[in-house]
Parts: sequence; C-alpha cells; structure tokens
Amino acid sequence: MEKKVWVFDAHCDSLTARNPLDLLKEGTEGHWDIPRFLKGGGAFQILAIYTPSSLSGKEAFYYALRYFESAWQMMEASEGRLKFVLTSSDLIPEEGVVKGILSLEGGSPLMGEVEALRVFYRLGLRCLTLTWNHRNELADGVGVGHYPSGLTEAGKKILQECEELGIVVDVSHLAEPGFWDVVEYANQPFIASHSNFREVCDCFRNLGQRQAEAVASVGGVIGLTFVQDFVYSSTPESPPLSLPEKMEKFLNHAVALKNVAGVNTIGLGSDFDGTKNPILPDASCYPILRDAFLQRGFTLEEVENIFCGNFLRVFQSRLR
Repeated sequence: MEKKVWVFDAHCDSLTARNPLDLLKEGTEGHWDIPRFLKGGGAFQILAIYTPSSLSGKEAFYYALRYFESAWQMMEASEGRLKFVLTSSDLIPEEGVVKGILSLEGGSPLMGEVEALRVFYRLGLRCLTLTWNHRNELADGVGVGHYPSGLTEAGKKILQECEELGIVVDVSHLAEPGFWDVVEYANQPFIASHSNFREVCDCFRNLGQRQAEAVASVGGVIGLTFVQDFVYSSTPESPPLSLPEKMEKFLNHAVALKNVAGVNTIGLGSDFDGTKNPILPDASCYPILRDAFLQRGFTLEEVENIFCGNFLRVFQSRLR
C-alpha cells in the first residue's frame, strides 16, 4: 500500500473568499474545502484572513474580527473535522481532521498596536503576514513601487511581540527593505508562506537567492506557491500547458531552491482560492504533486519534509 504523505499547506484564502460554512462540505466551487483537503492528505492548513487594501484603522480591525468569529463558527459546526492549532501540542496529525492555523494576511487590522495583536492572539492568531502588497502601519508591501521603506517602529514592536507570544512571522508580500529588517531584528525562525524563487521566474512576488539563503540561515521555510504567474512567465498568446508541464515548471523552483538553500527550506503554500488559475487543480490533488516530486528525483523523506515536516518543525519550535 502506498505510504500516505501528510500535507501542511501554509496559505489558502478560502475563509475570506467563500462562505466559511460551505468549506465543510465537498463542492465544485473554488479550490479548497475540508473534504477535498482530507482526500489530498491534508493535515495542517494555514487559513488566511485577508483584509482588503481599501480598509484601514478600525474598519480593518472589525473586518478581521468578524472573520475570526466566522472561523470559530465553522470549527464548531465541523463535527470535529476542523480543530484549531493553539499550542505546540496541537501539532499532531489526526486522520480525518484538518488542524487549522489562523493567520492575518497583512497587518492592517492591528493598526500598529501591540494590544490589538494580543487580542487576535487570544482569538487564535498564530501566524502574521506582515503586509499585503500595499503599505500599512508595520511596513511597505511589494506593490508600493519605487524606493519602498522597511519596518516602521510599530512594525519592529509587533515583530518583537510576535516572538514573545509565539506567533510565526511571515514575510510573503513584504517589500525587500522590510525583509532585511526582519532578518536583522528577528531572533526566531520566520517563514515566507507563499512565494516562489525569482531566479526561476522573475516575478515581483518571488524571493531572490540572497533572500532564500537568509531564510535558510535562520531555519525558516519558503512555501512554494501554485499561483501560475509566480511559477512561470506566459503571455495571453502562450498556449496553455498540460498538468504535467505545469508540474515540471513548479518543480524547477523546488530543485533550484534545494540547490541554493537546502531541502529543509522548502514547503508548500498553495494560495488556493486566492488565485484564479493555480497549477494544481484543487486540494484533493496533492498526490499528483507528490508523484511528480518522486519522479523528479526527490526521495520520499525529502517529499515528506517538503509536504509537511519543514513547516511543522518551525511551528513546533515557535508555538507555546
């Protein structure tokens, strides 16, 4: 019998992109729901709460607050199929159960206030993506444009408090000056939940070689993402690729990242329901990707670490 490979997916947008209660049943809408993720070997899922860039201040705070409440309602209605990870002891795979990790995608709801971070921590926040593409009170995102700035003083305080509380810091979407500030000021491993490798696909959202090496140097992990534009370059005139061809393009990132930063720096961050055309059709299809890794020459142990073990290591080391 083929050995099961558990999946730790470091990023999906399903909570805010769709009705959370719809995620309890298998559907054909979107990319992710609990039944499909379990079919694919799902064990751990970072559930991002994305706040639109048009919202700031108290509006952003209350927007995120409502989605935290929706997430807990979803968990209560799941009949035990969804449990939230709050402590390191929760980081044990269970057959038939998705262990959800709540994340803020962008720090706007924090309003630059440590007290707001503590409120969300009490509600289950265990991962913080410091910015989305725009500027917030903590730092500039990658979409700010020319001459972006790094962490603000509030951003540095939030980073320190995340480390004190046991919240994993995520640098995906962060402009490069802010990335290097995190490298300078962080004392704990951090992650890039859904970013690819710029040397393979020169996209503004991907990390460069020096950045990948820096993540590796602190024991962090980069979640390779399924967003087509971050995997390979194409034009409207480009012929569509078959699924095996997409897998090859995706695996080019994993191979290059392994050579530069080591296999222990590689994870998966799908961005399901946050992109229109992921290179993997939906959350039930992880076994297809597993087979593609094995055929490309990765060992089963390496695949197990990429699919789950590497992110699991970081969260086990950071959560209380």
